[in-house]
Amino acid sequence: MQVEDILWGMVLIGMTVAYGMTLIGVGAAKRHDVTAHKKWMTISCTLVGIWLIAYVTKQLIFGRDRFGGSAEDYWSLYVPLLVVHTGLAIATISLGGTNMTIGLRRLRHGIGAGAMVAGVSRHRLLGHIMQWTFGGTLLTAYFVYAMLFYWFPTG
Repeated sequence: MQVEDILWGMVLIGMTVAYGMTLIGVGAAKRHDVTAHKKWMTISCTLVGIWLIAYVTKQLIFGRDRFGGSAEDYWSLYVPLLVVHTGLAIATISLGGTNMTIGLRRLRHGIGAGAMVAGVSRHRLLGHIMQWTFGGTLLTAYFVYAMLFYWFPTG
């Protein structure tokens, strides 16, 4: 097993763990447990930040992984999936940063519970959207991984 394979595995495992922690945080929000919600979301955001640094470092050290399939498979399968994955990842990171800022600002001003009690606030709405974009990012990451290393590996 090569170092790159281990790093890819760590990337996928790290993102899966972060997503799981996000879901635990969402559960805490649904129970109106602001303290637990803040704790789980802070841990999840920290993991995503560490993951992002590790992923960029991996790309800088090893470069992009090569697609081993035909040109037709590359353009009809891999590129569209990678575009969707990248779009979802950008949306997730943007929504996450915005939502984290909104949530921390509300807690600092003593109105954190309002996001969970009073209708659909911006924090709650962005959280719902981000839950789906994060899940989509994770799902497409697994497909990208499978395409690069199992379905169309380089010779």
